[in-house]
Amino acid sequence: MKKSRSTCFMKIAVALSLLLPLSVTAQVPLPNGCSIDVKYNGEKTLICKPEPWNGDLVVYAHGYVAPQKELELPTEELKLDDETFVPAILMGMGYAFATTSFSTNGYAVKEGARNINALVDRFKETYPTTDHVLVLGASEGGLIATMLMEKYPNTYDGGLALCGPVGGMPYQIRYMADFRVVFDYFFEDVFDFGATEADETAWAAWETYKAVIEGDTLFDPHSTNQLFNVVGAAQGPTVEDRAKAAQDLLAYNILGYKDLKEKAKGNPYDNRWRWYTGSDNDLRLNMGVERVRAKWRAKQYIRKYYKPTGDLQKPLVTLHTTKDPIVPYRHELLYALRTFAKGNGTNLVSLPAFSYGHCSLTPEQVLGSFGLLVWMSTGTLPDDFETYLESMQ
Repeated sequence: MKKSRSTCFMKIAVALSLLLPLSVTAQVPLPNGCSIDVKYNGEKTLICKPEPWNGDLVVYAHGYVAPQKELELPTEELKLDDETFVPAILMGMGYAFATTSFSTNGYAVKEGARNINALVDRFKETYPTTDHVLVLGASEGGLIATMLMEKYPNTYDGGLALCGPVGGMPYQIRYMADFRVVFDYFFEDVFDFGATEADETAWAAWETYKAVIEGDTLFDPHSTNQLFNVVGAAQGPTVEDRAKAAQDLLAYNILGYKDLKEKAKGNPYDNRWRWYTGSDNDLRLNMGVERVRAKWRAKQYIRKYYKPTGDLQKPLVTLHTTKDPIVPYRHELLYALRTFAKGNGTNLVSLPAFSYGHCSLTPEQVLGSFGLLVWMSTGTLPDDFETYLESMQ
């Protein structure tokens, strides 16, 4: 346990705009052919079918949503900067579209994958002439899309993962928890509880913590630089960028770690034997940083349900910013190594976007990645694809 101390998504709009954490409150007018359904467990689903229909379905897995939020469809996540609704674009190309709120928020890779599968089954029962099914996902949804491609190659013909932790949540959890314990070492007066001990009280005080985090990191940029160096987090061009990244990374710990432990049946993070480097005094850092012991069953749960294997039988396109402070680009390298180790490297196309930020992608980059996916999966480009691409320039 950590010793007691005194207490003291930027908007990302792309062709499949990604918000982290997800914010979905506004009502979006739905195109003709779209319908919303609410299931008994509160899960909400959206199905859109154009006329004429090309026989293909695009299904979308959304990004992380804080467990304190209500279940909502990712309508805001599916809007362009000019308020254009992405499903309307896909419908204009002839595709049917479907998405779901999932049946739970928070760390929902296992549950989200099950909900997406059920949604596809429901669509196929209603429209048995469905030809190709393409699964798209953003951030946490990118991991869901990747794992669905691996586990259900007979269901999904291709996938697109945008800025997802495709290397697996064991690595992502370690990265975020490392950020928290190293942050506590350099800024010891912010939190009075350990890296795995956040509860409802911490949730309620998050806005206060958020302001303190920004103030401390802006006031002490030298410690902030050491923090990012030790953890290996991408640094933005300004101290304000680093303060925002610190807030976002710590939000997952404060708002989501209790949910993670409940789903994993214990704490999956362990840093007892990790040696941290990159500070002005690594010996002092490693003597002073909080040490945490994982529960074996929790680690096994995360490996089983939250870690791709590389057994990729169908095409998967990934698109990731190279300087992503939230979901490191290293995920792409980890997953590529697994796919090649399994002999499936030719089914993976990893596209780097040379920019800073979590999913700070352009509409052209995302639409181009979708076109590549369609071509790899079906051998043709979407109808009117070039027209839509030119309209975004």
